[in-house]
Amino acid sequence: MTTQNQSITSATLLTRRKSPKAILCAIALIVVGTALYLVSDLLPDNSSSLYMACVVGGLIMGFIGLLKLFVGGKEALYLPTKSPVRSYTLYIEALSGDEVARLLTERRFDDLRRARRKESGPVRIDVQRSKDDRFISLQVMQFIPYSYEPVAEPFCFEGAEAAEVAESVGNPAK
Repeated sequence: MTTQNQSITSATLLTRRKSPKAILCAIALIVVGTALYLVSDLLPDNSSSLYMACVVGGLIMGFIGLLKLFVGGKEALYLPTKSPVRSYTLYIEALSGDEVARLLTERRFDDLRRARRKESGPVRIDVQRSKDDRFISLQVMQFIPYSYEPVAEPFCFEGAEAAEVAESVGNPAK
């Protein structure tokens, strides 16, 4: 199912939430920072470098932990399966952006699999892919001097078709 024919877009299928890993990391930083600051109270010499290291280290760790807790650590989720979504970029050399968009429209995924990949190139495909391969979104971009510009609307695939597209595209992010 593509967005060209449907009103379903990646914006309606994806949501952002705080990553559990980022929350645990932030809490660990706050706890370690607090512990370091409390250790500084137990030191008898307030002019020692160990005392200063504990105070400054504790305050910095606590501050970074609070920042991570309130600001950072967001991840994208595919709503129907609650699977995390990863993003990566592919570069294709042998085809133009219009040809890649045509392959996706005509669902010729084997031809897309055979396209020559490079570290950088004139055609870029921005991929958003769920970890369970039940969702994939592809945005085809063509290099026009000085920047990449979209060739077509993003292509969104779900279910078994998404797994087929994901297999043909590959996943350097895993």
